[in-house]
Amino acid sequence: MVNKKLFERLQRFDRELCDLLKISLDRQLYTLSLIPTDSAASPLSQYIKGSAIGNDFIGQYSALHYSQIEQLAVKRCRELFGAEHAIVRTGNAAAASRVVLMTFAKAGDKILSFNLRKKEHCTGEQMNYEFVKFAVEPKDFRMDYETVRSLANRHKPALIIYSPVNYPHNIDYKKLRAIADEVGANLWIDLGQNAGLIVAKKIPSPVPYADVATFSASDSLHGPQSGIILSKNKFGGALEQKLIDTGHVSLKKNVLASLAITFREIACEEYEDYAAQILENARALENGLKKSGAEVLISPTENHLVLVKINQDGKQLEEKLAEGGLLVKAEKLMTTDENITYPVLRLSSLDPTTRGVDERDMFTVGQTLGKFLQSKQDAQAVKSVSKVVKEMVEDLPLFSEEWLPEAEIIRERDPELMMKALIYGM
Repeated sequence: MVNKKLFERLQRFDRELCDLLKISLDRQLYTLSLIPTDSAASPLSQYIKGSAIGNDFIGQYSALHYSQIEQLAVKRCRELFGAEHAIVRTGNAAAASRVVLMTFAKAGDKILSFNLRKKEHCTGEQMNYEFVKFAVEPKDFRMDYETVRSLANRHKPALIIYSPVNYPHNIDYKKLRAIADEVGANLWIDLGQNAGLIVAKKIPSPVPYADVATFSASDSLHGPQSGIILSKNKFGGALEQKLIDTGHVSLKKNVLASLAITFREIACEEYEDYAAQILENARALENGLKKSGAEVLISPTENHLVLVKINQDGKQLEEKLAEGGLLVKAEKLMTTDENITYPVLRLSSLDPTTRGVDERDMFTVGQTLGKFLQSKQDAQAVKSVSKVVKEMVEDLPLFSEEWLPEAEIIRERDPELMMKALIYGM
């Protein structure tokens, strides 16, 4: 049955589902997202994941011994990140995090974590750890490594965790490594949405210094939703065993093949150009915000993140901006002082860059957002944001053809045809 007929049958058979799919696609097409975890998958990755190869399931015995497709994905991942060992079969970053926690810590252990990252994944008695926070200083928003060292020596953690969420600067991984060695702790670095900038060598890599590193194959890498675990060889066996113990014995071949093509794509020159544009766009967004009078924290940015201080309820602000088609994420910036936190918008240049937005338009986005923050935020202010967003996204694809290696992508705007692409990988 040809794709067109199958799609038409789906519409007749389940109009309710098709309506929901259209809402999702409209959100992607007709809004501009500054949310760090938003970024379209590569059409090549989408095509493979949605293809008939998904019918070919890897049985448990084969999964335990690795399929050739998984071996290829692992090989490419290790080479890209310079890692000794790699695991690509966990379904998402949360699952990967739980595997790492259960491998490197036992119940009752102390864990020293930047902004208490990864604590959110700890559920159940076997993951009953004591988390100790380290964070930026409240006056200059910098990380004081002597303070981190003092905390490590006082608490003797089994594990030290750093995740770049809410920190737009690069850190000194060598110093964290020294602190971990001093107290006999293992060092876990979560790459987060910085993974793409790291693999493109635009910012320093923590992999040589970390005992274990994690990241998602989606967002900045444009792959399928999967959790990736990199480690030193000496920890590979324990991590693999924990995968088995927790039920992560296999993925379908389509996901593994989608990962393999993802790692091939990000080794290409087009991806290096994409990573460079991410940095340009983040700086332009930051400059636009400053030009409008907004207060930007931990500036200037050194990665894809921009933090702008807000003086109101973050949830309401998210909702108002969403009405204007601009999607943002409100959070709290922690500091070493328990009594001092800062409400911020955690903004990213990832998705606009994926769609082909350049630094001139990102400067405009920054100015528009900054002016809205300074305004009464009434209906007229929302309308002003909407006008800018609509004009900007009018001709934007979800994934710009300039980032696709040696091929072209159809810049289709029809939501119905986009659903076909979503369903069939067309």
